[in-house]
Amino acid sequence: MHNKELVSGIINASSSRHEHETSDGEEEEGGAHEDTKDPRRLQYPSDYLRSCCPLCFGGLDWRKERDSLVDVIVCIDACFTQKRSKNPRGAEGHDLPNPTSSVFIPSETVTQMEVHVERCRSKGKERGRRVLRPSEDEDRVEEGMRVPASVLDGCGESFVAADEKREKASTHFFADTGLMALLCRHDRMLWLVNMTSAGEKQHYALALIQQLTQHIPDDMRVGLLYDIGCQLERSWRKFKFFANSILSRFHFAISVFHAYGHQWPCQVVYHPRKRQGFGLSDGEGCEQLWSALKLLIGPLRVSGYHQRLFVLDLQVCHLDAKSCLGYVKKTAGDQSPRVLWYIGGDIAVRVGGSGGDSDQAGAQWQSKHKADEEISKIIELEKLVGARAQMVRSLELRFISNQVHDVESFEIEIADARSQHNNLLETLRRRREGLGVTGRAKLVALRGNVFLQVRMNALAVKTRIRDRLRQRKFELERIERAYRQTVG
Repeated sequence: MHNKELVSGIINASSSRHEHETSDGEEEEGGAHEDTKDPRRLQYPSDYLRSCCPLCFGGLDWRKERDSLVDVIVCIDACFTQKRSKNPRGAEGHDLPNPTSSVFIPSETVTQMEVHVERCRSKGKERGRRVLRPSEDEDRVEEGMRVPASVLDGCGESFVAADEKREKASTHFFADTGLMALLCRHDRMLWLVNMTSAGEKQHYALALIQQLTQHIPDDMRVGLLYDIGCQLERSWRKFKFFANSILSRFHFAISVFHAYGHQWPCQVVYHPRKRQGFGLSDGEGCEQLWSALKLLIGPLRVSGYHQRLFVLDLQVCHLDAKSCLGYVKKTAGDQSPRVLWYIGGDIAVRVGGSGGDSDQAGAQWQSKHKADEEISKIIELEKLVGARAQMVRSLELRFISNQVHDVESFEIEIADARSQHNNLLETLRRRREGLGVTGRAKLVALRGNVFLQVRMNALAVKTRIRDRLRQRKFELERIERAYRQTVG
């Protein structure tokens, strides 16, 4: 299995995701994949999600360990710089509907969610009038929450995003006020929502959550990272936006860079470093997405509605292919066989194009010519060492025959030549030791030696294991340092 085949295969798997998406045009409604019409029948994540991120949703066994809190981690964030002006120089007149697939949730679905949220809020306020309100001096913990109401009120007041009445982008000048994205922990785009109201309304995030629940099994547990995750959970429990069976599967946390703006009790409960199951996920993948899209802010500010969505779709598709290629390059020299075969047999067939088992796939990654390549490098090094030695001897002969005119420059030149010669000798010695041959061995005669092939492959595996252990040590040190700071 060659790296080139892996790259093209994974990119094809990534690009196939757009075949399952639906357009945001007026002629389509819903946007769910055909196998999500009855979510109760889902035993695995939908094909759309599996094509979006095989690492999160692929494989035959998506369930994590029993003691793990979540099975998949996603993050939500909004961007108010991706706006569109009203009537930008007559662009609406030449704005044809987008005929291609789209990562945007249809506007009809978002509108339906907005109506549903307003209906739930009205019912919740009616129920609240019948309940005896506690005194102002009495602090309380609301049902299902682990943070006092006074703390949540403080977080809501301190965050502009939580204050839905404050206008981040005025609808008087802008028809589209921003974007909201749902990404997995590998920063792969799942869905986008086009925001048309002032402020970060909760129905946008709820529309993304609803879309996700339609594509995953009923017993799949989700870790959700959101800048105001505490406020979203509070509203969800208070106004009953979705059934309790869905709420019980979601575990909320706050994105790392925004956690320190919350009240201290809220940080203790919702910080991802203090929550079980979130590991080192920081929830800031959306920030990288907004950074990659910032070049489109100016042109899309004066574009038409469908033109804007079309350009964003193309850019997201390009970023997905680029990130997939980068991931393959990152893992190709590390542990790609294990990672790809862990994804599942269906993805492995799509990637590798081979029906063999994992042992055969791993064997293909073992280079049959590694020893011969190393021998060729050693032979080239020997030639280079000989050339450097000849250069040093010629300089010494110049000094002996009194042909040196500038002594200071000559001393620098010969010192540099001797240093390069010594460095090459040391490199040659290390390569010979790694190959396991003596100085008298005839390297040309060792080409094709089976023992040397096995030795070089074992050395490569040993090096990878050592690097992985070193990386693991650094990860554990970060966790221990954060724990010591918390305890101290």
